[in-house]
Order: sequence, then C-alpha cells, then structure tokens
Amino acid sequence: MVAYVATSAEAYERSMGRWSARLAEAMLDVLALPAGAAVLDAGCGTGALSAAISRRDGAARITGVDLSEAFLASARARVPAGRFMVGDVTRLDLPDDAFDAALSLLVLQFVPDRAAAVAELARVVKPGGLVAAAMWDFTGGFAFLRAFVDTVAATEPEGEAFRARYWSDPIGTPGRLSALLRDAGLREVAERDVVIRQDFADFADWWGPWAQGGQGIAGAFVATLPPDRLPRIEALCRRAYCAGAADGPRSFVAVARLATGRRQA
Repeated sequence: MVAYVATSAEAYERSMGRWSARLAEAMLDVLALPAGAAVLDAGCGTGALSAAISRRDGAARITGVDLSEAFLASARARVPAGRFMVGDVTRLDLPDDAFDAALSLLVLQFVPDRAAAVAELARVVKPGGLVAAAMWDFTGGFAFLRAFVDTVAATEPEGEAFRARYWSDPIGTPGRLSALLRDAGLREVAERDVVIRQDFADFADWWGPWAQGGQGIAGAFVATLPPDRLPRIEALCRRAYCAGAADGPRSFVAVARLATGRRQA
C-alpha cells in the first residue's frame, strides 16, 4: 500500500509545500500568538509554519519536530534561529510545560495514533497554553487532489484502496479534530474552517509535481505505477483538470479544519 513519502524537500515544495505556506499564514491570522512566544511546530515538515511565525515575530522561540531529516534540513535553512530535531509527535522528547503554544499543521491525517499525538501537545504546553491543529478537509474541501484521486480510483486496480486509505477516515471533516482536543482534556475547544486558494498556471503545474517528485501521498502513488500505464493515466487526469475547457490557469478552493483548545490552568 502506498504511504506518505517525505524524502525530498524540493519536490515536496512543488507539490504541497507551497499550499502549506499559504495555509500557515491563514492559520496564524486566526491564532494571533503572543509576542515572543515559545512555540512547538509538531510535524514541522519543511518549515512552512515555523517560517510564517518567524516572519511575524522575530522574537518567537520556535522548536520544530519531524520524522524526516530531509525536511528538517529545509526547515533549518528557512528559520536559522529555530531549533529543529528528529522526533515522533506521539512520543515527544520534550519536557512538560515547556511551550506557550503547540501547533500541528497538516500532520494528524498521517499519524497512526492521533490521540497520543494530541495528548503530547497538551503535555508540553504550559497551563493555559494553546494547542491548535489544522488538517485539510479531504472529503469536502480539497478539490485539486480529489480530481486526481477519483480518476485513479475509477481506472486503476490500486486506485480504490488508495482513495479509501485517506478518504474513508477524514480527520479534517467537521467535529473530528475538536473531539480529539476535548478527549485530551483541553478546555475552550473551538473549531472553524480556514480557506485558501490554490492557483495553477496549467495542467503541467498541477500534474508535474506528482509525476516528477514522488512526494506526499499522490506523488508516492504515481511513483508506484508501472511506467507503461502512466501515459494513459496522465491523459485521463488532464481531462479531469481541464473539465472540457482548454488547458490553462485554474484556481481551486482548499478548505482546512482548524481546532483550538487550551490546557487546564
């Protein structure tokens, strides 16, 4: 079964990182972190959220944790003042009560034990500290990727299982993230949509990062396919992207669900 691949920061930026950066800004607009806060970026990836925090507040004390050393190298380059380390968000090698805020951007969909991850975020924040998690609404709000996954589910032997793996358990649908935060004992739990636009110059801009980079879930799926099937799949995906119109720019709405809560004081 295809899994999430995180081995090339450059390829990831072309496929998903550019949208993570846009969502990070929208997420911070909602959170309004205090000046000089100690912030954990749990599952920091290539550093999109850490970089956005640093741009807004040069005094913020940022710690990032991720499983991918390749992604961490990118995060360190983007935020030289930050502290970035290899680690598992379900077993953080960090002390209790260490942060003003613990944030998770686009991570929990891919964590096997989500409850453990949220419990760790709650553990490492100070009493009264903020915990926030955002995840794409794969089912109802991620049109650019749904166009791809529905195409391969209808045409490829492996496609239905691939779609089911991520779309049958949509942690970004309303109510799911907030339930995790409540179960972790957080208070003042709230949830809302955060919306961005994903703008593509043409079909090549949409398809190319998956076909050439092999990152994330879509790129990893494409990379496992036999080469002789790729031209047909590309042609079908082109039809899905163009939707009867000429190739050219497209702008898709992407919806993420953001849940926030505070540790008991």
